[in-house]
Amino acid sequence: MSMYSARPLVEGFPGKSTSHGAFGWSSVWLLDDGARHILIDVGPPSYLPLIHAGLERAGLKPADITDVVLTHMHWDHVANFTMFPAAVTWVGERELAWAAEQPAGTSFIPDLHVQELLRRDTVERIAPGAEFLPGLHALDAGGHTPHHLAFFSDRAERPMVFAGDSVKNLHELATARVDSTLDEDKSVATIGRLRSLLADTGGLLLPGHDVALTYDRAEAMRVRPQRARIGYFADATGGEQDRSIG
Repeated sequence: MSMYSARPLVEGFPGKSTSHGAFGWSSVWLLDDGARHILIDVGPPSYLPLIHAGLERAGLKPADITDVVLTHMHWDHVANFTMFPAAVTWVGERELAWAAEQPAGTSFIPDLHVQELLRRDTVERIAPGAEFLPGLHALDAGGHTPHHLAFFSDRAERPMVFAGDSVKNLHELATARVDSTLDEDKSVATIGRLRSLLADTGGLLLPGHDVALTYDRAEAMRVRPQRARIGYFADATGGEQDRSIG
């Protein structure tokens, strides 16, 4: 059985603006076994050049992507699924149905992308418990959204849990205190289940808005320091200023 290699095209960042809404700096991961080139979530519209650059580093083009796998129906995780012309898009059946029921203007739900997912015949629905691609299993991870999915694979050098926004960052994994959830109790229960899976398998957790994390029942840790940079025009006299975050 072929093993997956995993690399981030974009590593997420656990930040938000208190004045201008969410950054939407989410994680985009590439799984590759030589035959399938799978993306787990595809980021917000601003990620288009980052995704192209990340694919180029991997020796791939958008047309080479065979599968796009979506954790949930928020704009910063689904917006770029249309850029992969040969890909099958995998989405939670109940999550998509829920998103389609929300009125236009519902926070974080990209109405036009949801309608496009409903329209296309290259979209496959999945349910918790399914091994929908070889070695890739869907897990119930509700809370942040009602029918959010996480994905588990042990077909890699180290088992991997792609958590999406069921665990957004180090703080949530370490404390089980969540920011931005539609059901706090379900989110806490989901984090408990994913913690147990990590501890039992020695796996890595790939969160929705952070670098890869580990958990051993005693401590949650980042595998490397978290860093980001932001540029802005601070005044009338100078050019763009580049500031580090983290």
